[in-house]
Amino acid sequence: MYDILPKGAVSIRGATITEVPVHYRVGHRHEFAGGMAEVRRYFWSVPLEQTLMAMSDSVVINMAITARPTHTRVDWVADESDPLAADAGRLLIMIPGMPYHLTAPKGGVRSLHCAISCAKFETIMGELIDWSLLRPFGGEMRPGPEIERPMVRIHDELLRNKIGWETVIEACVDIICVELSRQFRRGRTARPDVHTGGLAAWRMRAILARIYADGPAPRVTELADLCGLTERQLSRAFKAETGSTISRAVEEVTMERAHRLLTTTDLSMSAIARELGFASADSFSQSYRRHTGTSPGKIRRR
Repeated sequence: MYDILPKGAVSIRGATITEVPVHYRVGHRHEFAGGMAEVRRYFWSVPLEQTLMAMSDSVVINMAITARPTHTRVDWVADESDPLAADAGRLLIMIPGMPYHLTAPKGGVRSLHCAISCAKFETIMGELIDWSLLRPFGGEMRPGPEIERPMVRIHDELLRNKIGWETVIEACVDIICVELSRQFRRGRTARPDVHTGGLAAWRMRAILARIYADGPAPRVTELADLCGLTERQLSRAFKAETGSTISRAVEEVTMERAHRLLTTTDLSMSAIARELGFASADSFSQSYRRHTGTSPGKIRRR
C-alpha cells in the first residue's frame, strides 16, 4: 500500500470518500542516514479521489519516471473548503503532516520515491522548522530543475549500481536538502505571527490559479487587473506576502512548466515557446538558459 495514504474512509469538502487501494512494487532501494530512496511501480484499478496525509516526520519527494495518467491533480488542502489545486507534474513535494487531495483516472506510474527526515533539514538550517508556516510562494517547497537534476541522478545510480553509487546518492540527497532549505529560508517572514501589507487570500488564490493555468504566462498588468490593484500595489503586496517579486514567481512557474513540457512531451521547441508565451524558440531558449544554467536542448536529449 502507498504509505502516505490514510487508512479507512476520509472526509474532504464535506464528502466521505472510502480509501482505494494503491499498490506498488519496489524495484531498487537504498536507505541512508535520515531517509530512503526507492524506485516504485504504482498501480490502481479504478479512478482515485482521496486525501493523502503526508508523513509527519519526513519530506516526501516523488518523481515520475513514466508519465502520470492524464488529468492527475493534487490539491494542497490548506483549508478543506478551499484547497489550492495544481496539476501533478513530474515532481511532487509533500510537506510533513500536510493533507493533500488526489484525483486520477485508473492507471499507474513508475516513480522515484524519496523520503528525507525533518531532522536532516533542521541540521542543515541549524534550527527547528515550523512546517505549518509553509504556504504558496512563501516557504512552500517547490519543484524545479534544482531538485529534479539530483533526483534524476539518484534514479540513475540506483539502477546502474556502479562503484560508489551509495556515496553519490547521499551527496544528491544533501543537495536536495540544501536547495529546499534555501527555499524555506528565502520565503518565510521574519515575524510569522504578524501579517501586514500582504495580499487578501482571494487575491493570492486568483494569482496562483492564473500563473499555473495552461497557455502563455501572464504579465503583471494582467494579474493587477485580476486583483483590482495597480501594478505598484500588487508588486508591493506580493513581495510583503511572499518575500519574492511577482515577476520572479511567474518566471519560476513558467520554467517549471517548460521543464515538464521538455521532459514529458514531444512538442518542438517552437511549440513549447508558443505555449509559454515566448515570441520565438530563441527567446525561450535564452530565458531557460538564464534561469537554469543549461539549454532546453540538453534537457530534451537526456
